[in-house]
Amino acid sequence: MPGPVSRRQVLLAALGTGTAAVALPRTAAAAPVDLLGPGGATAAGYGADEALRWLQTTYDLVLAENLSPPAAARTYAHTAIAMYEAAVRGMPAHRSLGGQLRDLPVPAPRPPAALVDWPAAVVTSAATVLRQVLPFAGADTRERLDAAEAGALLRRRAAGVPERALDASVVHGRAVAGHLAPWIAADGHAGTLGRPYTPPATEPWHWVSTPPNFRPAVEPYWSEVRPMVLTSADEVEPEPPLPFSTEPGSAFHAQAAAVHRQSAANTDEHRAIARFWTDNPGSSTPPAGTPTGLPSGHWMLIATQALALRGARLDVALDTLAMTGVALHEAFLNCWTWKYRYQLLRPVTYVNRYIDPGWTTYVNSPQFPEHTSGHSVASPAAAAVLTDRLGVFPFTDRSHDVRGHAPRTFASFADAAREAADSRLYGGIHFPHAIEAGLAQGAQVGALVLRRIRTRR
Repeated sequence: MPGPVSRRQVLLAALGTGTAAVALPRTAAAAPVDLLGPGGATAAGYGADEALRWLQTTYDLVLAENLSPPAAARTYAHTAIAMYEAAVRGMPAHRSLGGQLRDLPVPAPRPPAALVDWPAAVVTSAATVLRQVLPFAGADTRERLDAAEAGALLRRRAAGVPERALDASVVHGRAVAGHLAPWIAADGHAGTLGRPYTPPATEPWHWVSTPPNFRPAVEPYWSEVRPMVLTSADEVEPEPPLPFSTEPGSAFHAQAAAVHRQSAANTDEHRAIARFWTDNPGSSTPPAGTPTGLPSGHWMLIATQALALRGARLDVALDTLAMTGVALHEAFLNCWTWKYRYQLLRPVTYVNRYIDPGWTTYVNSPQFPEHTSGHSVASPAAAAVLTDRLGVFPFTDRSHDVRGHAPRTFASFADAAREAADSRLYGGIHFPHAIEAGLAQGAQVGALVLRRIRTRR
């Protein structure tokens, strides 16, 4: 891979005065000629502040819109992809995701001028895509989105970005979003909305709606959403549930008994872990946790904190966020596909029927089938990408400081993923087997994402 100095020399020679670019040969997955920002800066010449700030904005909007877990993952993924594609022409060591993500055309639009302010282009592209993926957003959300975009552009202007470059950056960001728009619209999500669904509930092991919410099944048709990297939504097949049995001493009964026993053994630390990783949407009723931007949002915030801790430049941040977003999208797609294929009941249903009629969970059981655990699938998938991009190091997760949860410190991303998975046992909402099978499933998803996407030249 060329070093940044020699690559920059090549670019400067090709650009001459900085107002035109020489066309270079294109490959299926590589973007055309890279362009420079004001002062001859590539994306690596910028800090990641605006990109990290925009992920927090996205988190806040997802929270406000009360999205489901897989819909939230879709939102973060498309936002992060839009950010990456908006700046990839200013990232000489990187290449477009066009031709790599399923059905995404290549290349992305060429910037209209050499003087592009990459942070401004990133924000504009992300904001435009967010308006598309949140088509039913309320007036308050739309106003917050508009204000966040305007605020970012004001900061870039205050930082000294010339008006001509700022205008060109906005045009470029919108062009990238326009390039992505048909691809996003054709991912099958729209076809999953508003369709009636009746859970089968013909066998004793089938999932039924659970207390205290007793709401309809969440996203039962999500398997119809197009994968980004996986060959099919069900490509990674997890270990199936254990054979169902109500007999004491059977393997399945032991799973339920373990959940019931853990709830009695929970310490204050266990309950703190369960609350920290609850990551419920706004529609979820207490007792544990407060509305959040969902599990995928938690991992995107972990990514932003880690990037800030490492002092990452804009190019590294965009690469990391895009890859993490894709991994989370694929993890939730794969997990949801198997949840509705297995249709397994939640621990609270089994325990109330066969062990303890008065037992309740510490964390509310989500309104979808049990196997496998979404936290257990998504967390190692995200951790695999973050470890690959940033390495192994301790960090403190302050994602929920504003929600009153004490920060938690981890030795590594894998350590955090393990705790996220275990939190579902402490909360009483998953059998141990679904947690372990989910961890293996998520690790496979993360490995496939890393193997099949090459962002670096």
